[in-house]
Amino acid sequence: MEINQSQLSSELMRLIMEKWISKPIYIVSRLCIADILSEGPKTIEEIAEAANSNCNFLYRIMRILASIGIFSEIEYKKFCLTPMAELLRKGKTGSIYSLTFHSDWNDKAWSYLFESVKTGKTAFELAYGTPLFNWLEKNKEAAKLLNEANAIRARGIHAAIFDTYDFSKFTEIIDVGGGKGSLLMEILKQNLDAKGMIAELSFILPDVNAEIKDMGMQDRCRAMECNFFKKVPSGADLYILSNILHDWPEEQCKIILKNCYNAMTLKSKLLVIEMIIPSGNKFSISKLLDMEMLVITGGAERTEKEFVKLFNLSGFKISQIIPTQEDIFIIEVIKA
Repeated sequence: MEINQSQLSSELMRLIMEKWISKPIYIVSRLCIADILSEGPKTIEEIAEAANSNCNFLYRIMRILASIGIFSEIEYKKFCLTPMAELLRKGKTGSIYSLTFHSDWNDKAWSYLFESVKTGKTAFELAYGTPLFNWLEKNKEAAKLLNEANAIRARGIHAAIFDTYDFSKFTEIIDVGGGKGSLLMEILKQNLDAKGMIAELSFILPDVNAEIKDMGMQDRCRAMECNFFKKVPSGADLYILSNILHDWPEEQCKIILKNCYNAMTLKSKLLVIEMIIPSGNKFSISKLLDMEMLVITGGAERTEKEFVKLFNLSGFKISQIIPTQEDIFIIEVIKA
């Protein structure tokens, strides 16, 4: 088949120029333009006044976004919302993701990607001189936004997990690095005979305890300080690591898994909830997220073979891999 060089060139240029779309999306998210238009169409002058922005420059941003279905220019220099623009309202998926992945701090880390590839060092650490999680402890706004992004993604993941896996056979569940505990508390709500623990770092515990109280789970759920690089609480028949391992390179993952191994009995099970990268040239969102992990945390999304190797090195074996309706898998492992 003859290759159309013109089409290849056009497609390549489209990919190269993706930033010319993603950055305008970030700008309108930061200016809350979708919320400004939520009450009805407005002229660019009205929008710019509400956003305290330059009218002419903002129009050029709005015009390019309207050309791809984000907003609609219904009259000359007058705009309204579209279904896609609705996703850019405060707290919605598009807004949170745009503000997170195109923030100044994220961009700075990505600017060190070339040096990272040359040296094998994490781009974020090259940019800031410290790992992401240390930096987030001192940069609360960035941490809050990142937590919101993770929470939005988690809602879809949690629903897929409940539809796929039977938790009714477990009585003591520990969510290791479980954040505010939303996954565990949903599991407990659906399994009234079970009790649980959220094992987290000390600075996260006040939020965890507040969430437990808000959910009315004080009698069935508790929070415990835990650094999973040092020790994991014992006594559960089910342990959960949800989107934890992808944050870390192999050596750190082996430490986390070994500490889980030491906490578990022969009858305990460990659920690792992660994406799995497909083999070959097939496109997958996991391959894109792997780039964010490469730049920001030094971690990685992994293939099935890489997971098998990682678990074998940590004393585990996979008992089953369960796909879900989302782009994540439930990997159930037991002591080998």
